[in-house]
Amino acid sequence: METPVLTPRQRDVLKAVIQDHILRAEPIGSRTISRRHAFHLSPASIRNIMADLEEFGFLAQPHTSAGRVPTDRGYRMYVDSLMELEGLSPEEVQRIQARIAAVRGAAEELLRETGRLLAAITDYTCVIMAPRLDLNTFRRIEFVDLGRGRLLVVFVASSSLVQHKVVLLDEPISGEELGRIARYLDEVLEDKTLAEVRAFIVERMAEEKTLYDRLLARALALAQKALLDDEGEVFVDGASHMARQPEFADVEKMRAIFAAFEEKSKLVKILDASLRNTDVTVIIGSEGPVPGLAGLSLIVSP
Repeated sequence: METPVLTPRQRDVLKAVIQDHILRAEPIGSRTISRRHAFHLSPASIRNIMADLEEFGFLAQPHTSAGRVPTDRGYRMYVDSLMELEGLSPEEVQRIQARIAAVRGAAEELLRETGRLLAAITDYTCVIMAPRLDLNTFRRIEFVDLGRGRLLVVFVASSSLVQHKVVLLDEPISGEELGRIARYLDEVLEDKTLAEVRAFIVERMAEEKTLYDRLLARALALAQKALLDDEGEVFVDGASHMARQPEFADVEKMRAIFAAFEEKSKLVKILDASLRNTDVTVIIGSEGPVPGLAGLSLIVSP
């Protein structure tokens, strides 16, 4: 459907309806627009303009006697050509810098703090995914024996991304043997992407000769446990903020949204899609890849 060219008055009225609906979460009538905005137009004139915008598909009227609400198409028009972007205030910049500078832990804590900070500043729900190892090449691997059959595996990528994981050992491995395994993996996996690492491990483990090489067999088994499970860690903060928004008063709607948030694979699917872009992306309602989140707009950035 071709997007119509709107007149200045039509653009102003559409913008006013959307902004008022965002604030009030209820259908907006022509009298409300006439009273709240200095258009110097009568309610009847505004009503005619709103009727045209409804015909274009930018507004919808949920009930005959009610006002109008924006459609996904109307929101898209607003985001693409009507919305005025505002920069961060000096106070917000200072707040962000201070909170991030105070993080002294690992990358995981930095991501958690970023989620808390974004949720607090925006008063909305924030979802953050840790960088995917799939997009990095292998640099080195380290093993730390934690005792009781547990082994800490530290993976270092070429981008300096560090990820650690605890794996359970089928049988004890000495520190000396762990050192030899790490050196072997560093040598054969260096500069391979995670996809290439997966293919290499599967291929080598399928070779009959590996059965006669105990060190190689153990090395491949450990690598398989440590490196093949990379779904992308997801952090969610500020989910309770949604409950304070009037449009989420519907309990069933909230239940569906929280159910979608609990399914990590759905969140990863959304965030993975953002990696194809280099800028901020706004996904509106039904444009999103997850049906359970069709009632939300998502602002996504790599």
